[in-house]
Amino acid sequence: MSGIRVLVGTRKGAFILTSDEKCKKWDISVPHFPSWEMCHPKGSPVNPNRIYASQSTGWFGQLIQRSDDGGQT
Repeated sequence: MSGIRVLVGTRKGAFILTSDEKCKKWDISVPHFPSWEMCHPKGSPVNPNRIYASQSTGWFGQLIQRSDDGGQT
C-alpha cells in the first residue's frame, strides 16, 4: 500500500478514504457493512491489507470482522 489511508467508522457503516502523499484528492470507498454501526475500524501494523472492524447492533451485540484484502471482502 502506498499513499495515505484513513479508516472511518460511522453509524451508517465503515468507509476507507485513500489519497497520495500530497493529500490533494481523496477517494472514498463504498460503505462497508451499510447500516451497521461501526465502532472502530483498525488497520494491522503487521499487514497493511488486514483491517479489523468492530460492529455494534442492538440484536447481535458486538461483532468483530476481519478483511485480509484491504476491505474488498
